[in-house]
Amino acid sequence: MSVEDTNPSHTAVAPVFWSVTASCALHGFSAIVAGMPLAPGLAERFLIVDRSAEIQHVLAEVRTRLTDRAALTEVEPLIGSVGEYVPAQAWSQVLLRDYILVDLFADFLDRVESNLEPQLRPGCGSFGPWLGRGTGSRVRWDAAMRQVIAAQRDRSADSLFARRLVGEVLSVAQRLFARHQSLTSALTQAGGGEFDDLDLINEVMADVLGAHDQRMIELGLEP
Repeated sequence: MSVEDTNPSHTAVAPVFWSVTASCALHGFSAIVAGMPLAPGLAERFLIVDRSAEIQHVLAEVRTRLTDRAALTEVEPLIGSVGEYVPAQAWSQVLLRDYILVDLFADFLDRVESNLEPQLRPGCGSFGPWLGRGTGSRVRWDAAMRQVIAAQRDRSADSLFARRLVGEVLSVAQRLFARHQSLTSALTQAGGGEFDDLDLINEVMADVLGAHDQRMIELGLEP
């Protein structure tokens, strides 16, 4: 194990953290734009445009943090594999994908944000504005998703899509945390070593997944 993987204050932490953030935003943007052909009308297409604009604001700041793209080159294909293995095949899934991922990220960041050093925070100091909680586009996106899913008599395909998506996200997250011990330590501030840090991350992920399951139940989907 290298020095950078055992020292949470090492300069490798920030590049990896922002590379993961950039990769998530890049692939979130790509998935939303790729959903344009599945949009049933002009209103839905403009919804995609507005949501894409929000993600571009995130990417604009993230790019100022990426002084070295070596870490981005490493993590980008791993995060991109989620979309490759679980592509959206219906308009409801385009909406559901973004809803699930944003809430997973929000729940995770809620639980680790107090541990983050200033260099791991956005310029505004908090990730809340980035995630668009309670903002126009986010509210309209989530309302559209609920309306589409509520109108479906058979929701089994969306339930399966959601389970597969979360399964892939969890698999990628576990690989990232295991591979980058410095990042794991920075997120937990445990300082107890590899296994203690991983145990704490796993506890956080268990809480996040529990909240996700409850949201799926509220949507009428099987968790």
